[in-house]
Amino acid sequence: MLSPLTLVNGLACAHGSVLDRGFAYGDGLFETLAVDQRSPLRLDRHLARLREGARRLRIPLDDQLEAVISDELRSLCEAFEAPQAVAKIILTRGEGGRGYRPPTGVQPGRIVRLSERPVFPRSHEETGIELFLCETRLGINPALAGIKHLNRLEQVLARSEWEDEYPEGLVRDIEGRIVEGTMSNLFLLKNGELLTPRLHRCGVAGTVRALIIESAQKHGIAVRETDLWLKDLEEADAMAVTNSLIGYWPVNAFQGRRYTIAPWQRLLAPWLKEGVKQC
Repeated sequence: MLSPLTLVNGLACAHGSVLDRGFAYGDGLFETLAVDQRSPLRLDRHLARLREGARRLRIPLDDQLEAVISDELRSLCEAFEAPQAVAKIILTRGEGGRGYRPPTGVQPGRIVRLSERPVFPRSHEETGIELFLCETRLGINPALAGIKHLNRLEQVLARSEWEDEYPEGLVRDIEGRIVEGTMSNLFLLKNGELLTPRLHRCGVAGTVRALIIESAQKHGIAVRETDLWLKDLEEADAMAVTNSLIGYWPVNAFQGRRYTIAPWQRLLAPWLKEGVKQC
């Protein structure tokens, strides 16, 4: 087990202030990145999402602070014991007193952390995974939809529904729409069209999700963001889940139905590699 490396507001330590609003209220954002050969993958995309989340939560994130975060991340990548790792960036509103009202004139807090990268079975990518259907539902809140805020209790509850017999679980909103996996986004192939859930009510708009949508359009493959229901999954020809650490995993089974590994899923690996080169 490799020891994690952590910088809290630029200082080498593993704990922050109990007064930080990220700790007290989940008042902040985070990004999780894969690190390969001591280089954070798709950093530009992650910083762009962090910037958009900060804008929507009204947490000040200027070019200078963004550059500091990027420099700290790269320095930890160089210092880490292994060339492959998982990086986590946390941005909070900063320290504040009691009460929900955001204080004025507060300096944002930041945590940059590197830890050992998990090793997933190669079979997940090569022959696919079976998805679990979670009973926990996601609340609908357009003000927070798409961004990766620190309030993740819904995902914690959903992931607590099974042990390790399934690699991932699928989550619906309170009205029954398919939203995402507990840690991933969903794509399905139906009638020759690539579909993915709309995320304007809830859910996280993943960086790999965006890359796949862009790549599909670039290669002339029809792709559509739309409301999806369990019936759509039953009628799908193929499915896959994606995130920044796993890349993509085809789905071979869900709710008693078997799925094929569609040809378009074999395109995902080169698309992801090309996405790394672009950043």
